[in-house]
Amino acid sequence: MFGSVIYFDKRKIDEFIAIINKQKSLLFNEVEVTNDKGLNVNLKMVSADAKATKSYTATVVGSLLYDCDAFEKLLDGRDDYFDFTGSTDYDILTIGRGNIIKFNGYIKVPEEFDMTQTIEKFKPMLMKSISKDMDSNEKEAFTTFFSTADTKVPIITELNDILLCGKLETNNMLIKYEQLDEYETLEVTIIARITSSNYILSSKAFYDPLKDFMALNRAIRRGMGEDRADGMKEIFAEENYKTIEIIAIYQ
Repeated sequence: MFGSVIYFDKRKIDEFIAIINKQKSLLFNEVEVTNDKGLNVNLKMVSADAKATKSYTATVVGSLLYDCDAFEKLLDGRDDYFDFTGSTDYDILTIGRGNIIKFNGYIKVPEEFDMTQTIEKFKPMLMKSISKDMDSNEKEAFTTFFSTADTKVPIITELNDILLCGKLETNNMLIKYEQLDEYETLEVTIIARITSSNYILSSKAFYDPLKDFMALNRAIRRGMGEDRADGMKEIFAEENYKTIEIIAIYQ
């Protein structure tokens, strides 16, 4: 396959490959390459230079598209993997939690997240402005408060008219946030793990900025109540949905 990877969760893929192979994965930084020409054998004599060997060390060149393809080949034929791009016989509603699916679709970021992303973009400036009049203890607490989050981006997609909700880890994204708009109309291939066995009611938020953006614990989130500022409000789907964990996205 030839394409362009836009999202790749290497840690998760390495974990799954280790499970499939029943052994821990190895990280190759360099490999030793040997080039043997082999023996030039004659019935009467063997040349003194019959075997020529060249050995050298090479650095492994990474290829995310190659890794995606290799991962899919390992999954092929397993009873916990469902490839919707090659079959229409599967029912997403009957596929339980923990199974991996592959499908083609479009991804959309809810408009409500735009304000949250704006806060993320200007966070360094806000931190510097707000904390300038704080004492050292207050400044440390404030910096920790804003810096502990590993920001996640909410996305919505569909498979066979069933709504699927997930989150993208920003450190796994290979494109800028602003480029995600393009994939509302450009079809992509998604590899994901099902994380909910049953339908989830639309009244239950699938994204909470206080948890997924700021990484606040449950006690603090509850203490803040429901009256939140724009950009900090929970995000809901328009209909009942299932949740997925995104592993890779490519086009």
